[in-house]
Amino acid sequence: MFLVASIFAIFAVFLAICLVVFNIILSRKEITSITTRAVFITGCDTGFGNLLAKTLDAKGMKVFAGCLTEQGAIDLRALTSSRLKTVVIDITVKETVIKALKFVQENLDENGLWGVVNNAGVMPTFAPVEWTSMEEFQHVFNVNFFGSVFVTQKFLPMLRKSRGRLVNVCSVTSHCAYPGITTYVTSKAALKMFTVCLRRELYNSGVTTHTIEPGGFNTNITDKNRIANMVKSAYKQASPELQTVYGGRICKYLLDGIKMAGNYVSTRPQMVADAMTHALLSRNPQQRYIVGNDANVYFRILSWIPDKAVDFILGWPAPYGQACEDLRP
Repeated sequence: MFLVASIFAIFAVFLAICLVVFNIILSRKEITSITTRAVFITGCDTGFGNLLAKTLDAKGMKVFAGCLTEQGAIDLRALTSSRLKTVVIDITVKETVIKALKFVQENLDENGLWGVVNNAGVMPTFAPVEWTSMEEFQHVFNVNFFGSVFVTQKFLPMLRKSRGRLVNVCSVTSHCAYPGITTYVTSKAALKMFTVCLRRELYNSGVTTHTIEPGGFNTNITDKNRIANMVKSAYKQASPELQTVYGGRICKYLLDGIKMAGNYVSTRPQMVADAMTHALLSRNPQQRYIVGNDANVYFRILSWIPDKAVDFILGWPAPYGQACEDLRP
């Protein structure tokens, strides 16, 4: 009996190893006819979108790069081939989305549009919820969620026709409620669930949807001086009562945490562009891509342990009700 169980265990381990190896080999194989395919990307002025546009252009794909500013478009065109086309788009303004849609349609060939990447996003606040205005919540959701939803709605008919792929850039925090960046976390969590719902709606359509969930990378969004200024700006705009409520150790905790986190931000944002590229071009793409050392270690561990333990780790310190010496004028 022991011998049979041992043989079965060895066979199970061998089968598991074979499946892992097969999956790795399959995931490295790319789809055919890459140079005949086209992709539309938002948020290409800087950061991940900019890197992805350059990466796909270097592979010979036809890239439609959506930039928020004309200067961003000029700078990107200077570094890429004539295949890459830029279009100025603010995804919170429906007219510019429709204009971008028409531009893409007019410049496509008979192969159609293979992929759409909703990359544009903002993180303009880092502060307690009570220091954050409803206008700030609405602005972040308009960019990170509603803008991406509208782009998806308008471009989806072309993806259905090509049986292509939709890639939405979320965040590893979309499944870990990280305090202080509540506007960002909740908007990205909404985008992640939108992607999952859409994946199930499109299950038999040939269109696939994928989420990219990066940790901390060295981009404009994660600049520690910028984030520290967010805290200071929010403090100044808060009422004296709320300045006191979240003063003392909480303010020091936030500012010290920003300095410390800056030391662990990855300096390889190309990893995220590579994950997006894999989602678009692999024969066997993943449904979700968790990218970065902090995402795959720190945040993954947090997702495994009980919520009470995570609350203890991430919860802000007491006492409340002291003025913040670090943020006094």
